[in-house]
Amino acid sequence: MKVIDSSALIKYIAKEGWEEVEKHLIEGCVTLDLALKETANALVEKMLRKEADLNTAKKIMLHMPKIVKLTSQTQHFQKALETAIKHKLTIYDALFIALAMSINAPLLTSDRAQAEISKKHGVITILVLNVAL
Repeated sequence: MKVIDSSALIKYIAKEGWEEVEKHLIEGCVTLDLALKETANALVEKMLRKEADLNTAKKIMLHMPKIVKLTSQTQHFQKALETAIKHKLTIYDALFIALAMSINAPLLTSDRAQAEISKKHGVITILVLNVAL
């Protein structure tokens, strides 16, 4: 089981480097309930740019719990606060690192800064970036 953060999950739903992310999702991933909110926000932005429609966005959001296991962010705030302050990182990114540390799982992300900090905490980190065609 791997921890997938919002940046990697959004790559999947936005079809940006999604093939790489899909491989990991098939193997099994867990994410924070926070990722649903961040994914929904990315979909709102896509709809405002006329890159997606409301029905598609609703289907994607209904499908999310079927492709990734969800867990609460609440129990990870203490460790996340320490990590965020120590590394001047957003609490959002720190929460995913805290989850990965808590369950001793690799972190799948497309955020370079988060990946570097994650590695400093001994978390195996898989960085997924856009693949140039």
